Amino acid sequence: MTWLYPLLKKLRAVAHRVRTWPFLGRSAFSLALLVMILLATQGHHLDHPPEVAGYDIQKGKLIAQQGVGPAGPVLKTVSLLLPYLDSWMLVGGAVYLFILLRQWGNPPKLVFPTWVASISVAAWAIGSDIAHQLGAMQMTEMGEPLAMTAYWMKMVMIYVACICVPLLIHYYVRSGALERYTLRTFLAPLVFCFVAFCSLWIIMDLLDNLKEFQDAKSGPGRVVKFYFSIVPFIFVSVMPASLLLAVLYTLTKMSRANEIVAMLSAGRSVMQILQPIFVVVITVATMSLAANYHWAPRAEGNREAVMRALGAKQKDSIMASSVLHRDPVTDRVWYVSSLPFSLRGESLRGVQVREMDKDGKVAHVIHADSAMWWPGGLWRFYDGKEVFYADDKPKEIKPFPTDAEGRQSLEVKNFEETPWGMMSYALQPDYMGVPEIVSYLKAHPKDSPERLAPFQAHYFHRFALPWQSFALALVAAPLGIAYSRRGAVGGIAGSIFIFFAILFLNNLCLNLGKGGHLPPWFSPWIPHLLFGILGTVLLHYRSQNKDLPKISLRLFSKRKAQVARPRNRTAT
Repeated sequence: MTWLYPLLKKLRAVAHRVRTWPFLGRSAFSLALLVMILLATQGHHLDHPPEVAGYDIQKGKLIAQQGVGPAGPVLKTVSLLLPYLDSWMLVGGAVYLFILLRQWGNPPKLVFPTWVASISVAAWAIGSDIAHQLGAMQMTEMGEPLAMTAYWMKMVMIYVACICVPLLIHYYVRSGALERYTLRTFLAPLVFCFVAFCSLWIIMDLLDNLKEFQDAKSGPGRVVKFYFSIVPFIFVSVMPASLLLAVLYTLTKMSRANEIVAMLSAGRSVMQILQPIFVVVITVATMSLAANYHWAPRAEGNREAVMRALGAKQKDSIMASSVLHRDPVTDRVWYVSSLPFSLRGESLRGVQVREMDKDGKVAHVIHADSAMWWPGGLWRFYDGKEVFYADDKPKEIKPFPTDAEGRQSLEVKNFEETPWGMMSYALQPDYMGVPEIVSYLKAHPKDSPERLAPFQAHYFHRFALPWQSFALALVAAPLGIAYSRRGAVGGIAGSIFIFFAILFLNNLCLNLGKGGHLPPWFSPWIPHLLFGILGTVLLHYRSQNKDLPKISLRLFSKRKAQVARPRNRTAT
């Protein structure tokens, strides 16, 4: 092991040289731009065309598939830029990591690179989503009609989520010394609590589902991919508790060290002291809002579908099983053994399609082990056969023809049914994002209010839930500011009680809205409004240097009888 110390010494010297070499970061960025220019001159988009749903790309031109209209200017622009954005994510990502390691601890030098990285990620994510979702007749991956306003709002949410980090760094750079100190003191426990809660959540879930993973013989790669796909749901779930504990720890620590007293003596108000903390809380709430708009509920639904599939020892996810659907227009009867949660790379299992003649008798039946649907009306059935009937008796049986890949498949272009139409009755609003809920409400305008109430309640719940973090921070901030050990413990205990209370009220009000007992547009906001008002009142007391109001339990306790004392009478 004598070689280890000299090697570490050389690596340390190289790292020091990299961090101190002048203009090395700018040179790396210029080199990355030069690589992108060379790719553009070589026609990179022609050699590596992107995948655009509903279109084939030939020599850089979008060729519409069956039932798909001509491409608009947005899709043409996306198909041209997306290959370069994919390459830029690799090249630029490596350059940004290099700059991050080089300038770590120097936030002013990270503002511009972080802005460039965030805008690049936003452009790549928006372009990829447009290529996969907007490509074919404005339909989503399950075939539901796309709500354009909600969809473009989804693009806005992607952009907002991406620019939150550079905005926070910009605020840190423009702040004063006290604000920077408060930010550093608050961000450290926040990151620690978030990582700890995420790790605990994943470990508990893994222990709970370990048997299913073992029975399905899932490798480590699939398990890691599974938990990586539900990161938005984990983020929205654990962030309120992380913020609560981080606020309590930060303010309690500063109170015990008399740092808050020193800041107040310097002329700062309580709101000015808490301003950096609330900036972080609002930033995190905004990121939670973006995640809860679409990705968090979809991730939760995908988790349930994957675990259902693992229990059935099936590779693809299962959103619905034993689906029987009769189309009122074509009079075709569909039976699907299992419908996946998403059709991106997954297929329908155990499909049977029955076509009737004019007399209502069976004329044609398709049996297939699996089937896939593409936006535009294209159905492809795999590993099965066709059965033709005459007078309710099988007349001819035809196996599927063999395709170029050597697999039996049958391609049908005149079926108008979509997977979404088959399972729309079984959709659960708990696992639907805002675009999917809006699409459902637009497709079922004549349903009863009782049927639509759960979807309407969850629609407003998507916007209300992220602000739970802000309501908890409002309550925790005045309770965390204490000047004695007893006060700190009481504030922590009160905040934990309030956390569980807001969770209970959140579920209660949501269910009341889903049941139609409260207006669906108002019920998800009730807990956050109540605790937001409570936090504002407590913060007002603390900012006025008043003791926080205490809850007295004397009304509920038995009153002790008081014995009248004899008066001291003086002798007359």
